[in-house]
Amino acid sequence: MSAINDDVSLLLSEIESTILIHTKPYLQIRDNERHTLNTIEFALKLMEIYVAERTIVIPAMILHDVGWSMVPQDIISRACRPRPDKELVRIHERESIKIAASILMDVGYDTAMTGKILEIIDGHDTRKNAISMNDKIVKDSDKLSRCSKSFWFLAREIPMTVKELADSIEELIEEWFFLDKSKEMAQAELKQRRMEEKELL
Repeated sequence: MSAINDDVSLLLSEIESTILIHTKPYLQIRDNERHTLNTIEFALKLMEIYVAERTIVIPAMILHDVGWSMVPQDIISRACRPRPDKELVRIHERESIKIAASILMDVGYDTAMTGKILEIIDGHDTRKNAISMNDKIVKDSDKLSRCSKSFWFLAREIPMTVKELADSIEELIEEWFFLDKSKEMAQAELKQRRMEEKELL
């Protein structure tokens, strides 16, 4: 397997790296390994601006999408779009909680923090409101990846042109993001995607 986002991996603590190693087998579908590392990258940037608990945010970012590994491909395909059926998306959240709980127990993670991590993972896509600043950063970082490195994966997977996908995501910025800086970052990322599309023409 080729190395991706090595610079992000180097920023992880020993326990974060251990969690990631345990998580990697569950990330080998869709674009999930690249997406996960990209979300960590955004979370680290946001935590330079907003006060949050890294010991909760980063493990949640590493583990938030492990449940897709348990979801049939036809459901994944239908859930992989800007406005998916929330009941389909909910399936991976439930599976992610189970896998994340097992991994965190295996690595001996603090039980109190584990509870907070699992609470964030449960609803990271489908829960409309954020329960804490930690949750806001997880939710925003997850969505920011869809504007960034995962954008081109989505463009290949769903029946939309690049312009349609960028426009669709842009229309969701106010609905998707909780933090002002996240909204700025999303706009900048989408601007870059549109520039990249012109370069490909």
